[in-house]
Amino acid sequence: MRLLVTGATGFLGWRTAVVLGERGHDVVALVRPGAAPRAHAAALEAVGADAGDVAAQELVKGCDAVLHFAGVPSPAGAHDDPARSVRENAGTTLNLLEGCARHGGGLLYPSTIRAARPAPDPYAVSKWLGEEACRRHAAPATVVRMTSVFGPGQVAWEGATGAIAAFAARSLAGEPIVIPGDPDRVRDFLFADDAIVALEAIVAERRWDETLDLASGVATPLIHAAELVREAVGSDTPIETPGGTLPPGENDSYETDPSAQRLDAPIRALEETIPLYVDWLRRHSAAQGRPGA
Repeated sequence: MRLLVTGATGFLGWRTAVVLGERGHDVVALVRPGAAPRAHAAALEAVGADAGDVAAQELVKGCDAVLHFAGVPSPAGAHDDPARSVRENAGTTLNLLEGCARHGGGLLYPSTIRAARPAPDPYAVSKWLGEEACRRHAAPATVVRMTSVFGPGQVAWEGATGAIAAFAARSLAGEPIVIPGDPDRVRDFLFADDAIVALEAIVAERRWDETLDLASGVATPLIHAAELVREAVGSDTPIETPGGTLPPGENDSYETDPSAQRLDAPIRALEETIPLYVDWLRRHSAAQGRPGA
């Protein structure tokens, strides 16, 4: 398949472009001009264009699908600039849907399970608006609400905000793992490579016009995830739980809705995937910005 992958220097966009390229697909990697450089993505061949620019619609021509990862990826970023978050997460989606309608492609929109919450934060609102664009537009599109994704390409020093990324970075550096807020709040962690293979199957099977949850189905307390990271690193660094208050939504637990339509996909356990991520970090020291890399 020929696939347009937006946000191709970000964590999930980059990893998707790499994995799908390795799996034999013709991948067009799209990067916004002026995007922050990423050490791990330095060798990526990419097209420079803003996914929200009308001209980007023409890049859909000849593609079977668009995997749209460009946008504001973090709740903190959306909280700081809600209007930009809506533009980047919803406006760009509408623009690419227009391109899909014009050129016969489909759009896969990676969203978040936060978008299903009754009182969502600004990040979830912006992602929900992108979902609505997909559901209301004539172009074929599928929304995939994902849980807490982690894996290769997620680099803490470059701004990645995922819990496992933060735990791994500190543990590898010999620093204490710090869990602010409630250490027993849970996340459903999803390894990036497993998620990407599941997204590939959606496009290959042309499963358009659906809203699906993609999750492991396992609720893991953050304190247990930290312990697994420390074990994978082989470290005895302490795990600190100072408590304190967090921004709205950040101290909540997030699991999938049992009534939601879940994508049936093989998802490996954390005990297997955290060591894979730690190994990637060790083999890609430049991505960690460590001296001598």
